[in-house]
Amino acid sequence: MITLQAFMRGIRENVNRITHYESGGDGSGGGCDCIGLIIGAVRLAGGTWNGTHGSNYAARNEINGLHLITKGEYSLGEIVFKARAPGDTGYDLPERYKTSGDLRDYYHVGVVTCVNPFCVTHCTGVPGGIKEDNQPGQWKYGGQLKMVEYQPVEPLYEAVVTAVSGRTVHLRAKPNTQSTILKSVPVGSKVEVLEEVNADWAKIRYLYYDGYMMRKFLEVREPSDLVTEIHEAIAALDKAKKILMDLIGGDGL
Repeated sequence: MITLQAFMRGIRENVNRITHYESGGDGSGGGCDCIGLIIGAVRLAGGTWNGTHGSNYAARNEINGLHLITKGEYSLGEIVFKARAPGDTGYDLPERYKTSGDLRDYYHVGVVTCVNPFCVTHCTGVPGGIKEDNQPGQWKYGGQLKMVEYQPVEPLYEAVVTAVSGRTVHLRAKPNTQSTILKSVPVGSKVEVLEEVNADWAKIRYLYYDGYMMRKFLEVREPSDLVTEIHEAIAALDKAKKILMDLIGGDGL
């Protein structure tokens, strides 16, 4: 299984390397088709795709809970399909699927990359190969990819990225300084600590990135510190209010 964060990161990385539409491509060579966007993202996230390269195969074999989206309820990372029924113009279901019991032709596939505002990202025959749809339109069927863990791991606590020198800290794919850099995280950013790996490293989440950061760069704020900050903020507001009232009174307003 791969995490939802890793899958979404894979989608973004694949989008960035796609240059044109190409049937059978997964983005690794610049060319990609609709299901290739998803297959390439899975591979970039460390997963494997061992089945057929096709949207009809994906709909029938790689999706949990494929359903008609009747209330417009889409979720982040959900795989969505456009489909034709028998008799519809353009219907072209491959023969091997006509005994599956589901005779819909899932001819195009995309992924929900944003819920509010709505966005489906897909690979199609447009300049650059990538298109983003901001209306549900014909994206009427959807479900979750079997190999993705859609229930995120709950964080142990939150921390703030800090460093005496520099403006960013490296988030790495593995807990060692030679590992691939997934993201340079700005100092001051809030992150979620998912696991304390050892005395030196922690597994964290930043945006859609799950990776490893040295613990010396993570400042954990205790609840007592937060309470103190709140009290100090309230005191500062009271002081500002008093100054404002004195000014108003002094002007005779």
